[in-house]
Amino acid sequence: MLKIFHKILPDDFDYSNQEYLYALMPENIRAILSMKISKKRMLSLIGWKLLLDNLPDPALLSKVAFEEKGKPFIPNSNIHFNISNTKGIVVLALHNKPVGIDVEQPRKPSKIIFSRVFCEDEIRSITCSEDFTILWTRKEAVVKLLGGGISMGLSNFSVLDDCVDVFGRKVHLSSVEFIGYISHLAVYD
Repeated sequence: MLKIFHKILPDDFDYSNQEYLYALMPENIRAILSMKISKKRMLSLIGWKLLLDNLPDPALLSKVAFEEKGKPFIPNSNIHFNISNTKGIVVLALHNKPVGIDVEQPRKPSKIIFSRVFCEDEIRSITCSEDFTILWTRKEAVVKLLGGGISMGLSNFSVLDDCVDVFGRKVHLSSVEFIGYISHLAVYD
């Protein structure tokens, strides 16, 4: 039951008018949002609103809890979700099993982070900004699926293949098409 929803924001989108969306959020979601009005906060609010609008029961949003490293989940539910955003777009993946998604605009490789994020085979495969962004979104989708972070040892596994073994778990990766963006989805195989 995988469903993917997205909202593309126009170039002239007003990121400052956040009160309406903030008021729609239950206390558990408000508690994790920054108090500072910013573009990042607005993208988060839009992501939570996408979730609110697409849950089978909107009351489930008030039940969202957070794992130790911050991954949101709905306790005692077979509804799994993940939200990603970058300038101009917010993406939501809903599934009946754990899911991770990431979306980015193609960006210039940042060689300074290569050895912390990518294994040697991945580093050798990067020849342009598109290669870098593809690997980044694949890696980030896996991290979000697992609920981890950079401390989990990202260079200890490769995301070059569509089916990969990550810390003893089989993960399937697939691309999600959005014009002007690179996005990948990760689910357990």
